[in-house]
Amino acid sequence: MTSDFGYQLLTKLDDGPSGTAWRARARTSGGRAMVRVFHGTRWGDEDARGVFQARAEMLGRLEHPHLARQLQAGCLEDGRPYLVSEYLDGEDLAAHMRRHGPLTPDELSLLLLPLCSVLEELRGRGIVVQVLPPAQVFLVGGLTRFTPKLIGPGLSDGGLPLDARGDVTALGRFMRHACPEHLGWLSGVLAGCELGEDVGGFATPSDVARALLEAQPRTQLLPTKEGDQPPLLLVDESEREKPGDVLGQYRLERMLGEGAMGRVFQARHVSLGRPAAVKVLRAEHARNGHLIQRFFHEARAVNQINHAHIVEILDFVEETAVSGRSRVYCVMEMLEGKSLTELLAADRPSVARAVGIVRQVCDALQAAHDVGVIHRDVKPDNLFVLERDGRDFVKVLDFGVAKLVAPLGDVPMTTTVEGTIVGTPAYMAPEQATGGNADARTDLYSVGIVLYELLAGHPPFQAPAFGQLVAQVLSSPPPPLPACARNGERIPGALGAVVRRCLAKNPDDRYRSLRDLSGALETAARAPVRRGPPRWAMVAGSMAVLLLGAAAVSTRVSRRAALPPVVVSGKPVGVAAVPVVPAPLPATTAPEPELIAPETPRVVVTVVSDPPGARVVEAATGRTLGTTPLNASFTRSSVPTRLRLERTGRRPAEVEVVPGSTREIHVSLPRASRSASPAAVKVTPGQKQKHPDPFKL
Repeated sequence: MTSDFGYQLLTKLDDGPSGTAWRARARTSGGRAMVRVFHGTRWGDEDARGVFQARAEMLGRLEHPHLARQLQAGCLEDGRPYLVSEYLDGEDLAAHMRRHGPLTPDELSLLLLPLCSVLEELRGRGIVVQVLPPAQVFLVGGLTRFTPKLIGPGLSDGGLPLDARGDVTALGRFMRHACPEHLGWLSGVLAGCELGEDVGGFATPSDVARALLEAQPRTQLLPTKEGDQPPLLLVDESEREKPGDVLGQYRLERMLGEGAMGRVFQARHVSLGRPAAVKVLRAEHARNGHLIQRFFHEARAVNQINHAHIVEILDFVEETAVSGRSRVYCVMEMLEGKSLTELLAADRPSVARAVGIVRQVCDALQAAHDVGVIHRDVKPDNLFVLERDGRDFVKVLDFGVAKLVAPLGDVPMTTTVEGTIVGTPAYMAPEQATGGNADARTDLYSVGIVLYELLAGHPPFQAPAFGQLVAQVLSSPPPPLPACARNGERIPGALGAVVRRCLAKNPDDRYRSLRDLSGALETAARAPVRRGPPRWAMVAGSMAVLLLGAAAVSTRVSRRAALPPVVVSGKPVGVAAVPVVPAPLPATTAPEPELIAPETPRVVVTVVSDPPGARVVEAATGRTLGTTPLNASFTRSSVPTRLRLERTGRRPAEVEVVPGSTREIHVSLPRASRSASPAAVKVTPGQKQKHPDPFKL
């Protein structure tokens, strides 16, 4: 069958009340695409077709990782609208549920977070989606990849009354449809979608996302549908291995550490006396064939990388214990040293030492990436520092959440516990935090966090709650590095630039590889440290400024009364005063022994809005600084900077900050009525936010 809009329809994907979806091929270029033709009598109305065309044009200009790219839209001769979007491999959620039945709560949660992200983006562009049919949720690569893409959201809403919370209630109906039997820990999230905003219901998809992040069990594990599995962490302690037990040829001596996957013991070969480290898969996981496969893949992947800076795995064993239960463990080389976490607690590394450690990590991870292995959990706990020939020698540990993006011998590609948000939140890249695809740049981001912590003594993002921390990772810019490392050594500005690029929210803005990052670190570490003029020159200059400015100040002070400070939310922002401009000093009074200009000091101003999630724009330039709550970095100055705060559904506000004295401002954004003017409103004292907006960038 051929249509009259340039595409040959090949295979029908879905035929529902709202329309029919097809796989198609362009008649001229032969390129593959997906076509949806919308049904319904309302399309005979010219106004309805006009709304469709306007929204289709808007969608065509949008780019989002969870929004199918739109190629073409229009109306057929009989008035029915059609949409042509990019070709995707996989199936829509409706087709999946027809074949496999409802989703589990954990499976549903891994779809909801990216859907909230794209719905919030659409809301910011003026499209509040009213319905979310499973047929429009396409599962790229199938459900187990948990990479949904919305196809034509909002295009079939033309005949429905507009509800300002339509996307929130649509998420609630979507949850009930996808998991109708038992929502478990998602029940509270569903209630927030269905309740009215006046009785505590969610106002936006971002609110839903925050509730998901906070409600998600810390020990969440994607269950399989292959028989009953024991609940996580509910295996009796007596079934666990302990010091004194003999596993194969190794006697366990003491426990070295414990993680989500298992326990690590110091052990010794019973015949040869050779020391080793034995990692034992948790007893509750040893009954799960999927996790055993993941554990085995870790061992094979690490051995195939075969790099000096990656821990060596000597053996992998799956056996039946005397008690009759399955036992899975691997034997690794025994390392004498300390984890980077322990090193940071006991020492204050120099800049050169920090760079040296991170460059060794880069070498190890680059070797892994070269054979298609992404670590996905790079953090100080998984970096072990030994001493060899009087120097640091780093070993990268625990590829337990590694992702294989290329086959390794007979090891197939896998995504670990598929679709689960894996990693450690403080070191997670934004794409990990939303359950998106991880690649080499994901590890690179985590390496940047480790470098930041080595230099500053703490990670850039810190929060008391899991949800708040993930929200910072998604939306807040990292605070600048301090001027000096913990040992008092000045941090080169070039090194700060390297860290900023590593921590870019968009993976495309980071270094292309760990190899490139290592080279940039080598160059930055050799860069000269910018210093100001010598202390005696600074003192002389300060005295001259005071002497030259005193007369000017004294002649004016009698003519004008002191002006009161400008106050925002009860906090002093700055004092309006006539600046004193001293005459230039003679060149001979302040010699410049160094040819490097002094570094301009910067200050951080915290901007908080009620409600949170407001976009902060520099009024003079139109540059977007970020989303509240925001730590914005400015060059120290007495000149006020005007900021504009904007949020959908709220009246915008403008406020002045003085980067030389302001430390924190709180701005209240009143609700916007339907006829509200977009003009700025007066800033009034606001309340501190409870949760940041994880999607507005």
